[in-house]
Amino acid sequence: MFDPGKADDGRLAYSIAEFAGLVGLSAQTIRNLVQHGDLTVVYPTASQSKALITREEGLRWLASLPQG
Repeated sequence: MFDPGKADDGRLAYSIAEFAGLVGLSAQTIRNLVQHGDLTVVYPTASQSKALITREEGLRWLASLPQG
């Protein structure tokens, strides 16, 4: 599973596919979480063609998950 220390590669944001790989989930599952409002994405261009998940948002989401 995701280890924030190991993922501290200096990047500020990840694509949905990259984030999915980091947390061990499918890209579709991450898209579903975005669609349901559990994860927030940002769009770096006006065309909004590529959604990114910021490092802070990814860590916030992980911290919100139930422990155990």
